[in-house]
Amino acid sequence: MVETSILFVDDEEVIRKSFARELIAEHFAVTAVGSGREAVDALEGGQQYDLVITDLMMPDVDGFGVLKAVKRYTPQASVIILTGYGDMRTAIDALRLGADDFTLKPCEIEELVFRIRRCLEKRSLVQRLAAQNHQLEEEVERRRQVEAQLVESEYRFRLALDTSSNGVWDRNLRTGEVYFGENWRRTLGYQDVGEILDDRSFENLLHPEDRGRVLALRESHAQGLTDTYEAEFRMKNKAGGWQWILSRGQAVARDAQGRALRIIGTHTDITRLKEVEAELQRARVELEQRVQARTVELSDSNIALTVLLKKREEDKATLAEQVLSNTAKLVEPFLDRLKESGLNDQQEVLVDILHANINELTSPFASNFSSRLGRLTPAEIQVANMVKLGKRTKEIAAIMHLSPGTISIHRKNIRKKLDLTHQKTNLQTMLSINS
Repeated sequence: MVETSILFVDDEEVIRKSFARELIAEHFAVTAVGSGREAVDALEGGQQYDLVITDLMMPDVDGFGVLKAVKRYTPQASVIILTGYGDMRTAIDALRLGADDFTLKPCEIEELVFRIRRCLEKRSLVQRLAAQNHQLEEEVERRRQVEAQLVESEYRFRLALDTSSNGVWDRNLRTGEVYFGENWRRTLGYQDVGEILDDRSFENLLHPEDRGRVLALRESHAQGLTDTYEAEFRMKNKAGGWQWILSRGQAVARDAQGRALRIIGTHTDITRLKEVEAELQRARVELEQRVQARTVELSDSNIALTVLLKKREEDKATLAEQVLSNTAKLVEPFLDRLKESGLNDQQEVLVDILHANINELTSPFASNFSSRLGRLTPAEIQVANMVKLGKRTKEIAAIMHLSPGTISIHRKNIRKKLDLTHQKTNLQTMLSINS
């Protein structure tokens, strides 16, 4: 254990030796001198002490001189003043000059030891405080350097963001400070930093139709309701026009309640993209209109084609009926008469071949012929054809070489087969419709 070193100064030898002996017994390392001059010389010579105990009133160099030498050469050492009752005011002056304590002579060794230990404790506390202050100063300096590095790092970060985008923005919601990058301003045509300073300037540049929505989105993210902030809006540029902006950001610090303290983000000019989208939308609308018009045209064409196809089918049915009807009344009766006119075998064979060929030619028409007209006999078909042409019964009988009564029977059979027996429908009209 290192002993505490003490310089004891007193011009009275009895007191000096007595206290020195007692202090050594208390395990202090004591150097005793008999004058203030000796003490000052020792201090000037570089001797270091933890504590100096000096008498106040001494010839040549008094206690004040010793105190000044201690403060000059060993300022870390403590000083205790020994004084008599009549020197109390002077002792107080010594305390004002930097002495740590004083005691009245004569005094007990116990009291002196108590004051010594109190001064040493005070000295230890002062040294610890000085060490802590030194550490604090070092920590303050270190933090200052860290803050400077953070400021520099933040500046570089902002600069990197600003350079890699159309602009960077930084909002400190706690202090209200807002930072807009150089590219941010240039994108809108603003060159002077003072032209856009705060959120109020930013809000004033927002399009009136977008302002409420944008501020609501930002507030939602600030409250922690969304993971990121993203909004598309229009801003007025310096020329007075509107530019479309895509703004993205995220809170980088939040308080204990989750509310954002700081939000950093970028903004990107998407005006050209919006113009392209508008052009595409116009082209889409125009295409839809053209498709709609073309659809109407095709629908009209389809209706016309349907009508034409229907008319064609009707014409086909009419043609089939006419072919069958004409064959039945103009060809087959004469073939039958020719066959009954007394032909030889070869002529009959030729007539049969002719009859078969005619049937072969008319068979496709017969498959499409009206089922109602298809039930008529050849004679009835001839009668029906002449009725359709407006011929009267007697005229038909003369043409077919039959009696009017036979023609009337044919007419009745025709009405029956056409389901007209109990109807007043004109036979000629009905035949015209079915032809």
